[in-house]
Amino acid sequence: MNRISLLGRVCSCSSGFKRTRFCFRLLAALSVVVSCCAVSAQETTGRVHAVIINGGMNKLMNHERYWNDCAFLYRTLREDLHFSKQDITLLMSDGGEPGRDMLLADGSGFATSPADIDGDGERDVWLPATLAQVDASLTELAARLTSNDRLFLFMIDHGDFDNRVQQSYAWMWGSGRLYPTHLAQLLDAFHVESISLCLGLCHSGGFIEELRHENRVIATSCAENEQSWACTDSPYDEFVFHWICAVAGHDPEGNDVSADTDDDGYVSMAEAFDYAYQHDRREETPQYSSMPTTLGESWWLLQTQKNGIKERKIENGMSAPRKYYDLQGRIIPVSSGIHGKTIKKLNAKQSFLHSPIIIIKP
Repeated sequence: MNRISLLGRVCSCSSGFKRTRFCFRLLAALSVVVSCCAVSAQETTGRVHAVIINGGMNKLMNHERYWNDCAFLYRTLREDLHFSKQDITLLMSDGGEPGRDMLLADGSGFATSPADIDGDGERDVWLPATLAQVDASLTELAARLTSNDRLFLFMIDHGDFDNRVQQSYAWMWGSGRLYPTHLAQLLDAFHVESISLCLGLCHSGGFIEELRHENRVIATSCAENEQSWACTDSPYDEFVFHWICAVAGHDPEGNDVSADTDDDGYVSMAEAFDYAYQHDRREETPQYSSMPTTLGESWWLLQTQKNGIKERKIENGMSAPRKYYDLQGRIIPVSSGIHGKTIKKLNAKQSFLHSPIIIIKP
């Protein structure tokens, strides 16, 4: 029964002034109740749901560092960024089964990857990272999340390139292949406010063309024709290690990391990419895409905020200083007196492979 029909029934019983006045008081009371319910419902939306995928392929290829990357990110989401367990979907190799599914970092043999990721004594991993489960989990999430919500997807895995179809792909558990065209179809079913992705696998840059879409931010560990590498001094993967350090504000040992370059108290997806790109020490070229170009600067992982999209800082009625980026999302150091001719010269010096266009963003 809607508010109007309810009022009609109440007023139809009234013939006098007192009863009419009672109707309006009742309507006012109902309006307050409805308004309160609307506010309460609004407060439960606008959240970020994180999906963490470790495909692993099989126990011979499922490196211990993959689990370490996911565990570092999971603890960051839970402890530093205040995500509830219900806001995180974990798809990890064999799904936390007791069998030995993980190759130890020292190469000494195999182990069972822990299903308790944050060390609280409770099992966190229930779902395997098979192609079928990835399909099922993302399809279920697409039906559940609202237009006020946001999606964050992190994937660490082995990647390869299929010359037959000219596409990169990620190896899922059990040797299923997740192609970018397939992932794009799954993501297109989401009607959310925006989506951010961080992909750490060989040939991951090849996912960008298919996944590029309005209201999406994408960071990958390497270009389409490159391999992605592990850290040489710790059991993590190079690019995603620095990326997670950036959003966490510290490394796994608790040492402070400063990636908040605009000092606004939040690390945006653009700032996380910039930090990881600048600190990446291996032979890989991290890639970045943001549509619109300013989205990555205003998107951050934080559940305590109302919606996680920050407004650009305005000081004394002036917008923040402009930054100069290439198409890879890398900041280009340029003097404040830059003009059109200088941009042309800079473009002329860049090869086609490294994006011969400078994007100017406020």
